[in-house]
Amino acid sequence: MKRIKPRLWISGSYPVHPVILSKYLSSCALIVLLLAVMCLTGCGPKNFVNDNDRLREENLKLKQQVDDLNEQMELRLGEIKGLRAKSAGERAIKDADPPVLAKIIFDRYSGALDTDSDGRDDLVRMYLTPLDHRGRLLPVAGRLKLQVVAVLDDAPPALLAERTYEPDDFDDAYRANLTGYHYTLELKLPESIDPAITSATVRASLTEAVTGHVVVAEQIVPVKAQ
Repeated sequence: MKRIKPRLWISGSYPVHPVILSKYLSSCALIVLLLAVMCLTGCGPKNFVNDNDRLREENLKLKQQVDDLNEQMELRLGEIKGLRAKSAGERAIKDADPPVLAKIIFDRYSGALDTDSDGRDDLVRMYLTPLDHRGRLLPVAGRLKLQVVAVLDDAPPALLAERTYEPDDFDDAYRANLTGYHYTLELKLPESIDPAITSATVRASLTEAVTGHVVVAEQIVPVKAQ
C-alpha cells in the first residue's frame, strides 16, 4: 500500500512542504528583525540644544544682512545721484528727465495663503510694483531677495523662509493683465510654524541691474500657523 507523505496547508487551498514552510518562516523572522533595528536607530532623542544654537546663529546672520543692506542702500543712493548727474550732461536731449527706479511697493491682495485648505498658511504671495522717481510704474531688471521674518515678544527675529529671484526668474515674474502691472512673487512657508506666530514681516530687496541701486519694501501680513 502506497504511503502518503504529510503536507501542510496555508491560505486555505495550497499545500506546502514542511521544508519550504520552514524557509519561509525564517525569511519572515529576518525581515521583522531588520525592521525593528531600523525603528530603533531612527527614533533617537532630538538634540534641542543644537537646534537652538542653529536658530540663534541664523538670527544673527539675518540681523547682519539687514545692517549690511541698510549700509549698501545709503551708498547706492549716493551713487545713483552721481550717475544721474553724469548722464544728464551726455543725453541728446538735456532737458529730458528719464525714469529712474526710486522705490518698490507691495500691492493689495498680497499676503499669506492656505492653498490646500488644511487650516494653515503654506504660501506667501506678494504683488510687487517698482516705481520711478515720479511714482510711475517702471519695469526693471535685477535680482530680488524675498524673506519672511517672524518676531515674537522677548525673542530675536526668526527667518521663516527665504527665496532669491535671479534676473531671469524676476523677468518671468512680470504680469500684465486686467488687475494691472506687477511682479508676482511666491515663497513657500515651512510645514511647521510656532503656533504663537500670528503675523510675519515680508521683506523684498531689489538690486537694479544697471546701476546696482538697492530698494527695499516691507509689509506685515497675518499668518495662520495651525
